[in-house]
Amino acid sequence: MPRNYDNVNKRFKALVADIMGVKPNTLKDGTRFVEDLHAKSIDTIALTAAAEGEFKIKLTPGEANRNTTIKKTVDCIVSKMRGRD
Repeated sequence: MPRNYDNVNKRFKALVADIMGVKPNTLKDGTRFVEDLHAKSIDTIALTAAAEGEFKIKLTPGEANRNTTIKKTVDCIVSKMRGRD
């Protein structure tokens, strides 16, 4: 994977850790927001807003709903970042 992916992955995990109150090293690519982190709807809104601000992208509600794991979300972020380059 490109370095950009690793950078986005690390930065996004830091956001998730901060918002969800967990240690970044406990987060894996397959970590699920609802099932594993017990995210509520307000948490997913906060995660979406934080990702949009951090990476200067816009996530549609449908994208936010489909991004159920860290990997799916990072893949979406990287794709959107490439699309604007």
